[in-house]
Amino acid sequence: MAARAELLAAGDAGGLSEALELVRKVPTLAPADTKSRERLLAALEQDIASLPPGSIAPPVSAAAPSAPAIAPALYVSFADTLRKQALAPARAQLERGETGRALRSLEKSRRKLLDRFDVDGLGELLDMAQRIPTAKARHEKARSELIGAAQQNVRYLGRRNALKAGEQWSDPFVTAQSKPASKLPSLPPMSRREILIAAGIIVLLAGAISAWALVKRAPQRVVHAIDCPTGEEGSPTWSPDGKQIAFAKDGSCGTQITIISVKGGPTRELTDGYGVLPDWSPDGSTILYRSKDGFSHLATSGGEPRLIRKDDGDMGASWSLDGTEIAFTHGLLPSSDSSNGIQPFESTLYVMDRNGRNSRRIVGHECDPGTPSWRPSSGELSFACSGRLSGIYVVRRSDGKLIRFARVPFDNTAYAPPNVSWSPNGREVAFGRNGVEVASRKTDTSPSDRLPPPIAQVDLPGFATIDVAWSPDGTRIAFSVTGSGSGSDDGLYVVDRDGSHRRRLAQF
Repeated sequence: MAARAELLAAGDAGGLSEALELVRKVPTLAPADTKSRERLLAALEQDIASLPPGSIAPPVSAAAPSAPAIAPALYVSFADTLRKQALAPARAQLERGETGRALRSLEKSRRKLLDRFDVDGLGELLDMAQRIPTAKARHEKARSELIGAAQQNVRYLGRRNALKAGEQWSDPFVTAQSKPASKLPSLPPMSRREILIAAGIIVLLAGAISAWALVKRAPQRVVHAIDCPTGEEGSPTWSPDGKQIAFAKDGSCGTQITIISVKGGPTRELTDGYGVLPDWSPDGSTILYRSKDGFSHLATSGGEPRLIRKDDGDMGASWSLDGTEIAFTHGLLPSSDSSNGIQPFESTLYVMDRNGRNSRRIVGHECDPGTPSWRPSSGELSFACSGRLSGIYVVRRSDGKLIRFARVPFDNTAYAPPNVSWSPNGREVAFGRNGVEVASRKTDTSPSDRLPPPIAQVDLPGFATIDVAWSPDGTRIAFSVTGSGSGSDDGLYVVDRDGSHRRRLAQF
């Protein structure tokens, strides 16, 4: 205001115009500041209109800069500080590999930046969101919603600022603008015969183009996108002779069932299409897995898979000890969004015949059972539970009663409980939590802080997953790791029962 008075007294219309443009660029962080800026803009416009055209300002001393020249720097510095503070939690979480938490932090930051009318901050947030790698469907959904909301906010603020400044607004997210139609030269009127000839030529050309497109089209790209989805890698299962391990791995057509020798070496893709959560049959001839349509059988020698049950869940199935029955869990992993957070997880355990018929409900929703396993010594079904009934359980087939085998806290409710694998004698169970852990019946009476230390420690930032499988002779445990920070530790491993001789067979 002091500089405005000096410029007005000097009759400097050019200086007042420069001050007007400078004030228009000053961002405001509060309603009171916005009102003050609007009053100052109106006063400057009135001053310029009151001066005669062509007024020239006297020289201004460089030793005493005016207040408007300093104010924008202060405002911009303060805005940058607030912007960095708003985006700092998400940056730290991304560095730790916590994708889900980073997306939730960015959603909170988006709302703060919108309240502050910070277009630059929203642009920086949008750039961060577009660079986040997402390996899970729920994270990709949350990221897409965040990008859409941020783009809508940038459009709104850009249009608002342009209208206030009297400028023309253009959408920054439109990749191509429609070109104005060129004016065609006028043509003489056509006779009826000429119109019929032209129509016939057009029909012939359209038919020829359609026939060429049908012959030359390349539908394999669309088919590949539909038939080759990706899922979570890992979930090892041993062949009955203990010489090979089947697991899920990204290959030539999405995530596929893959086989590798226990000694290492090249891998063999068993399925041509999508496959996860494999389980080797007791006779060694067949592998049961989750395909894109449900549960399928496939001979270990290859061939065409056979869908035995349609199912849209996220968990696996396992053969009974004699190969006559299959236990499976139906349920969808919980998802998160910006309004409800983590959704409840509900699952149900069933048993069906090996051909997929005659399914019977065993237990469900009391503990939300994970992927089932069969206990060798008794043939009872077992699984891990999370939440209030956290632990590893066996279910009595006669009356469906749950019997807790080991008290293990599975506190991460954002995912299903891990799979469990029994030792061949049925006395110990292996599972993945803070690494590869082994529990026995005596663990049930011990507090959670006295659980035996893991036999294979794995650093698990974020929401990493460990799947385990005990070897048929009980001397080794195969385990897979996915989602370990940068992914450098992801892969399929084998370790001796005592934790020694750990080696990686395949990297994901």
